[in-house]
Amino acid sequence: MKRHLFSLLLILLLLLAGCQSREVNNTTSVLGLGVDWKSNQIETSVQMTKPIPPEQSGQQTPFVTVSTRGATLSEAARKIFLSIPRQTIWAHSSTLFLGEKLVQRDLGLIMDLLTRNVEVRKSSLVFITQGFSTKEIMQSQTPLEAYSCLGIRDLLQAQEKQVGIYVPMKLGEFIYRLSTPGIDPLVPQVTLEKQGDKIIPTLKGSAAFRGRKMVGSLNEDETRGYRWIQPQTIQGGIFIIPSPIDPQKKVTLELIRSRSKTRATVVDQKIKIQIEIQAEGNFYEQNSTGAVLTPENIKIMEELASREISRQCNASIARAQSLGSDIFGWGRQVEATFPETWMQVTSQWNEVFSEVEADVQVKFSIRRTYLTDRSFVFR
Repeated sequence: MKRHLFSLLLILLLLLAGCQSREVNNTTSVLGLGVDWKSNQIETSVQMTKPIPPEQSGQQTPFVTVSTRGATLSEAARKIFLSIPRQTIWAHSSTLFLGEKLVQRDLGLIMDLLTRNVEVRKSSLVFITQGFSTKEIMQSQTPLEAYSCLGIRDLLQAQEKQVGIYVPMKLGEFIYRLSTPGIDPLVPQVTLEKQGDKIIPTLKGSAAFRGRKMVGSLNEDETRGYRWIQPQTIQGGIFIIPSPIDPQKKVTLELIRSRSKTRATVVDQKIKIQIEIQAEGNFYEQNSTGAVLTPENIKIMEELASREISRQCNASIARAQSLGSDIFGWGRQVEATFPETWMQVTSQWNEVFSEVEADVQVKFSIRRTYLTDRSFVFR
């Protein structure tokens, strides 16, 4: 009896597997999705892998980008199948590009399908295109990476450790921030720039949102300030301060780790935000001669570093408040700590946020100097 039952289950599993299987030769993998606004319609672009014979692999790009338009996102997306003869596999899709014209118009045009469709991965990294359409960005080529969608994704992830400016935004977090009062999204922007004889994708600033629209951008300095204020531990990146022995020269410091704590207070019915940042890093470079690495100078550099971090944070706060975009989630802080106050200001939070006082306190410590604890001396 058990043997017959086992055989029946095995047959059922094989039948189910057969119903869900796809012929490999009839499929193509989707690497990225782009959504834009053009000619009063939604334009959808999809980057897909294409089969290339080995003898032709060095003569053409290994991907194809197909674009279609429609009155709705679903119509535009389904029209893609009028021009490609293969089934699409979305398991490798990891990037979502939203056009600048679209997000400045109304995200309500697309968000329902992005949250509802099971094919759209919530772990996809979101980018806002700047100055170019999503199709142009996806058709570009990135150095060292055959597929531009994967190259742009890797570019964002690599800069976290090496440069330390941009904070990745996943689609799931993007959806949460758009649907939750008291917090707004800040999304990395990507554009095209000429380097030598090539035009390649480059990260350039971040897009700030309020409600259903993009309301402005933060530059790299302001974006780095936003990164310092993040509540989770951040690691990696460099920043520059004046040399303690010659303010015209520069010193480069490398971040080991940093952690921010944000606390909301209400004094005389006025909301205030206190931000404390504990950070430590390494002495990385000086572009001058002279004995910089003395105990006295190290203390001066720690103070200069604390001031520079505070300056970047305040620049980010000032820009966000000028846009009325609560990218820091201070509204969530007020709601959690002072629910009665939050009930009073919820309906006009964007205006209230712009008037909130912020106090940034930073303590930076230098831990290491790598291979030598002395400055280079010419003989």
